Amino acid sequence: MLTLLLFACADGTPKWAVQHASVIPSSTAVTGTQSWEFFDSSWTPEGGDKGYVCVRAQTIEGTLTTAKSCPECRAVWVITVTELDSDCPDSLVDDESFTGPDTYAIGEVDEEFAAEDPYPDRSFGWAAGFGDGELTPMGWAWPEALELEGEAAPGWALDRPYTLWPAVAWEI
Repeated sequence: MLTLLLFACADGTPKWAVQHASVIPSSTAVTGTQSWEFFDSSWTPEGGDKGYVCVRAQTIEGTLTTAKSCPECRAVWVITVTELDSDCPDSLVDDESFTGPDTYAIGEVDEEFAAEDPYPDRSFGWAAGFGDGELTPMGWAWPEALELEGEAAPGWALDRPYTLWPAVAWEI
């Protein structure tokens, strides 16, 4: 479940941004795509696409690194985000707030999100850094095979796709 509060009426103006990704880690890098989906004030996490406004799709490429702020992480990458496509108005496409993070990290599920973990004992936590050297817990990471095939080899594995799913939404 996403952490958020709703108090406004729907009007089609973007009110919420939700960030998620699909990544493939290797021994030295990570590649993948991330999306920023924008919703109006009628949106709720349980409502699916209700209130959808637009999406920004981006590619990510990253290099494995270390982060002192995450000694328990399985992997930390410094990433570069490149705009891929969007159906958003120029004002959102040009908004640098949504160019994305500069760091991704995989570690333990943050205790704040543990009760809502969609794949307990099978998922990891993911965090993002936004230029200040700190990592912000964002949600859960799990092998995409869990969604597609209902089963995946346990543990962290390289060269297999992972879904990075949000536990938070950004109010804009």
